[in-house]
Amino acid sequence: MTIATQSDMLAPMTTQAHAYHYLQASALTEDIRPRLQLATSGTGDKAVVAHPHFFEGMLKQPRLSAELLTAVHIIVGSRFFTPANTLAKNLMLADPVVTSGGGILRFEGFSSCCSAYVRVDMLPDSYEGDIVGKGTTNVDFNAPMRAALARVRDAAGLAFSVGQDAFTLHAGGNSVVEKKVELPLRWIRGMLEVQSYQAGMRKIVEVSGAEALRFLRSQPRASTSKTPLWISHGPFGLRTTTRPEPDSIRLVDSTRLRVLEALLPRVKSMAIFADEAQQASAWVLQFAGARLTLALSAEVWRGFSGEGQALRALMNMQDADALPRLRALLQWQSSLQAPALAEQLDLPLASIEDSLRILGVSGLLGFDVTEGSYFHRVLPLDLNMAEDLHPRLLAARELIKDHAVNIIKKQPLEASVQSADIQHRVREVDGELRCTCPWYARHQGLRGPCKHVLAVEAMTET
Repeated sequence: MTIATQSDMLAPMTTQAHAYHYLQASALTEDIRPRLQLATSGTGDKAVVAHPHFFEGMLKQPRLSAELLTAVHIIVGSRFFTPANTLAKNLMLADPVVTSGGGILRFEGFSSCCSAYVRVDMLPDSYEGDIVGKGTTNVDFNAPMRAALARVRDAAGLAFSVGQDAFTLHAGGNSVVEKKVELPLRWIRGMLEVQSYQAGMRKIVEVSGAEALRFLRSQPRASTSKTPLWISHGPFGLRTTTRPEPDSIRLVDSTRLRVLEALLPRVKSMAIFADEAQQASAWVLQFAGARLTLALSAEVWRGFSGEGQALRALMNMQDADALPRLRALLQWQSSLQAPALAEQLDLPLASIEDSLRILGVSGLLGFDVTEGSYFHRVLPLDLNMAEDLHPRLLAARELIKDHAVNIIKKQPLEASVQSADIQHRVREVDGELRCTCPWYARHQGLRGPCKHVLAVEAMTET
């Protein structure tokens, strides 16, 4: 049984009202040929079509496509950890997000506990048809549709559409299907933060589908231990150990990997990525014409919501010219590489990298670990509550505004920060800023900088 931390138990569950508006529920119809129609919602932007139509065509591998979409549905419907402050309130689930751009259809989802992110990329080789639009919106995933997906077979073929075309929109008085949800801000923060972690990952190992299947089947069906395990690759394939080894991957609660098991008999290869500090991992299944990425936080009770990996970029962004110029280039591109963008805009690489991080935590970019590049999408959420989404950033700016930072010396950097009635010390040790506050003592910089370090860094940059 997982024990909630004190902060989890005491923290209020702040939520944001959100409504999906669909012309009809997504469904799998079976007339002459099975047809999967995913209903799309509006984005809240009046300049965008209320119910966009992205794709019309045929799927080359109907059964595989159905299993991939089912995997997204499973993660979105999963809660691998329940903090004490959510026990009394059952929240409706967020519908997955679909992005169309660069010939790729991407379906993203996030578990309600914020510890697992899934994305399915349908590449051009996976379909025959036309990408008829670009953009991002939600798609209706419902329980009857998931049951219907289980009946899909390759022999029958599968017509596929995302959204309804203009002719259908004007036919027969369609009524809008509305789903109202309360999205926790923790969930929204996690959806924004997960790409920051992926951008810092490198590939640790890649194995065949058969080897991946053997490994996953060797794992316990139900995990009760919260002790970290380390996955490494040896002469006999992937294995787990209780101690870290070179090029091993840290993992807690392997039950989060179960969503992959049904897919592994069809997979060509599986690659595992991790960040340098072993705070997250990404598991990528490669298929013919498609791939699935499953990103997992270090622990199920932490999730991705409080990591703050892009706070430094948000706080210390100096080149005000880079951000709007970079944003103008996005244009729903499926691959955005920092070096190429720096050359195109004639700007320093560091400025472009910071700008990409900022756009990522603003909901405008996702990250593809396989390609090592960002892709443009606009999360269909109300992200105007920036202060609530980045409380450490707001607190650091308040410290600067209140003249609470005193730089004692610059080489090595040392400063005092007056926070409420307590004076904290920030010191540079081995090239890293350390703080005497409880946040740093608890996390040692692994969950992003504390507000005191942020404020000191900002003061030394000016």
